[in-house]
This record gives sequence, structure tokens and C-alpha cells, in this order.
Amino acid sequence: MRGLTSKIPRALQTGSKMICADNTGARVVEIVSVFGFHGVKKRQPKMGLGDLATVTVKKGTPDMRKKLVRAVVVRQKKEFRRPNGLRVSFEENAMVLLNENGDPRGTDIKGPVAREVAERYPKVGSMSTIII
Repeated sequence: MRGLTSKIPRALQTGSKMICADNTGARVVEIVSVFGFHGVKKRQPKMGLGDLATVTVKKGTPDMRKKLVRAVVVRQKKEFRRPNGLRVSFEENAMVLLNENGDPRGTDIKGPVAREVAERYPKVGSMSTIII
């Protein structure tokens, strides 16, 4: 997995509900755990743009609901700063569901995707219509 070029603030924690930005049938997902989080005792796991997590589907089609799946954050409200000085923030927090290989489960991604995510997950970047 490639490193991120920007310093991303970890603005999302376990229990956060987010929009699912693909066409897998899931609409709202909730973060259960964060991959690669090494924290302190009793500290809530946090994540930011481009981080991988295990999520549960809260709203969506009946066959998708109540299942644990992997997902990556493609948009976050909290602004982050790129090395060229540009500050970027999105209107909502959104995720895309992935399979075990890191490939997207859906065939289409709705809305923009951050450039940092498209660099780290090339298949997500190739499926998205807008990269910001």
C-alpha cells in the first residue's frame, strides 16, 4: 500500500455513520474497527481519508444489511492540507466497499473521490468519475 502525500487528520471514529458512495446496495454504513490502528488502552480507534476499515451496513438492500464488509474512506468533511498549500474538504463523509483483495465491490462510484485515495487504490480511482 502506498503512503499518502498529504497529512490527513483522523476525523472519523468507530461508531460513525457514513454514506456508501457505490452501487452495491448499501446506503449507510457504520465503522466497527480500523485496520492498522495501534492506539493506547481505552482510546477510540480513529481514521481519515484513505484508511481501510471494517464496517457494518445499516441501511440498504436486505441481502447487504447486517453484514461486516471492508470499506475505504473516499471523502471526509474535515479539511486537510496538501503539500502545495491547498486545503480540501468535502460536503459529506463517504466510503466505498471493497473485497478482500482491495478491489471495489460495486461497478460505479457516485460523487468525487480524493486524489490521495485514487493514488493508493488505483481501481477505485479508475472507477470514479471525478477525482479532486
